[in-house]
Amino acid sequence: MTLMNASAAQQFDYRWSPIHQISKVKVPKNLWPWLVTQDSLTAKLRRLGTLTVDVLEDSWGIPTARERKRLALRPREAARIRTVLLNVDGRAVIYARSIIPARSLKGHWRHVKHLKDKPLGGYLFQHKALSRSCIEVTQLPKRMFPNQPNALWARRSVFHQFGPGILVNEAFFDEINQLKPPFGLL
Repeated sequence: MTLMNASAAQQFDYRWSPIHQISKVKVPKNLWPWLVTQDSLTAKLRRLGTLTVDVLEDSWGIPTARERKRLALRPREAARIRTVLLNVDGRAVIYARSIIPARSLKGHWRHVKHLKDKPLGGYLFQHKALSRSCIEVTQLPKRMFPNQPNALWARRSVFHQFGPGILVNEAFFDEINQLKPPFGLL
């Protein structure tokens, strides 16, 4: 079971840097491909085993200051906050926090609020008109997930199609290194 410091995890309010500014030698070798891939993590995880989603939160809430800034939201603008654990064969491998502004819930994206235990990434990548911002990366403090042996690496990007987009933050647990990488030659 993955334990987390709920207040630290909910904030996810750390300094982010564009992936091209991160020294590859600072990141564990097996983790680098997960951080930089532009492809659907959901699709990659499904190739490695049975993917399940534990929904920790899926409700209207207040994004952090950095999340609001990243999405260019007004101070009190409504956003749906979805936090989940992605599990492969029963092991949590990714913690994800998504910020979904009310202005982005248009067109087919209006169904995002009804995903329940379905992965958001699997839904987003079905649509051809989707575009994605550059990936940003950070190393999270160890206190965020006390039962993890190391500080976690995380990435974020904004998916654009409607409104200000959807901000997706993903933190990678050490357990992801126990999976066979779905990337071919590195």
